[in-house]
Amino acid sequence: MLGRLFRNQNRTVIYNRAHRITASFLIGVTCVSFLAVCHQLYKAKTEYLPDIRRRGKERLEKALALRQSEAELFNPMSKESEKKIQDSNTKNNQNEEENGPSASNENVTFDYPDIKYEFLDNTADIQIHAWGNSLEESFEQVAMGMFAYMTDIDRIENRDMKQIDIQAEGDLQNLLYKFLSEWLEVYGIEDYFIARKIEINLFDRNQLRIIARGYGEIFDLSRHTQGTEIKAITYSNMQIHEEASTHDVYVIVDI
Repeated sequence: MLGRLFRNQNRTVIYNRAHRITASFLIGVTCVSFLAVCHQLYKAKTEYLPDIRRRGKERLEKALALRQSEAELFNPMSKESEKKIQDSNTKNNQNEEENGPSASNENVTFDYPDIKYEFLDNTADIQIHAWGNSLEESFEQVAMGMFAYMTDIDRIENRDMKQIDIQAEGDLQNLLYKFLSEWLEVYGIEDYFIARKIEINLFDRNQLRIIARGYGEIFDLSRHTQGTEIKAITYSNMQIHEEASTHDVYVIVDI
């Protein structure tokens, strides 16, 4: 009888102890879960929400930039380009008032070459076809045609000279691409320099090297007509026909 009583008491103590341990464990798990939820809420407030706002702002800025670029397609030149040209013209006018016209070529006289280029319609872009008595002349003509597409070339005066020295790898098409790209870069970094006449002084077919000079002046909105700005030269359907006596060259430019 006494043995049974002791066994029952021991069993009750064990059960009570197990209940306390289980309750403590459940309370601990609940506290840990609550702290984890609080941590996630704090992290969402301090990290996730700002990141979501930042990404939303970036998407909005990209959408606005896309709309701006689409709007600029209807203008021959972007507003930024026009502003840069106007600033450059103001600076040039100030220099002319102080020091006179920047006519580094005022003592250089020569006849401007005949026009041996034309513009052919192409989907979304423009194709320039040039020809000459030699391949060098065709290269000169296609470069002058590129400048002529951006403004009325007859209004460009011989006020300045720029020289380029380029070397390409591969073939003549790569040389032509780099030749035109270099003049387009001169136009972009030299305050919109427009060359009315281009002379090639060195044409090395073996080394694929060209040294050339361009004679012209800085584009001035007050004196020059505004055409369509050329953005880049492309390899698309580029052609060089040396077998013909006219040495025809075809280049598509991105406008």
